[in-house]
Amino acid sequence: MDITPYIGTIATVIIAFGAFYGAVNARLAKTEQKLDDLKDQVQKHNQIVERTYRLESDVATAYKRIDELREKDTRIEDKLDGLRIGGTE
Repeated sequence: MDITPYIGTIATVIIAFGAFYGAVNARLAKTEQKLDDLKDQVQKHNQIVERTYRLESDVATAYKRIDELREKDTRIEDKLDGLRIGGTE
């Protein structure tokens, strides 16, 4: 059996397979790069969410403290008013 007439076909198949493999490899590399970029973006987003959560918690604590100080100030003013009314008139 003489395979000489099939050498061109075999070479074409090998070249086509090599081109297909190269194209798939290049596409895979691009996809991996895009995935890495998306991972970086998600990480940045998560950091922003974490910082926002901490800020919201800090603001809530600050408002609570402000309310406590206002309440304390009101009590002190009430005591002072009681002293002024009863003591100096």
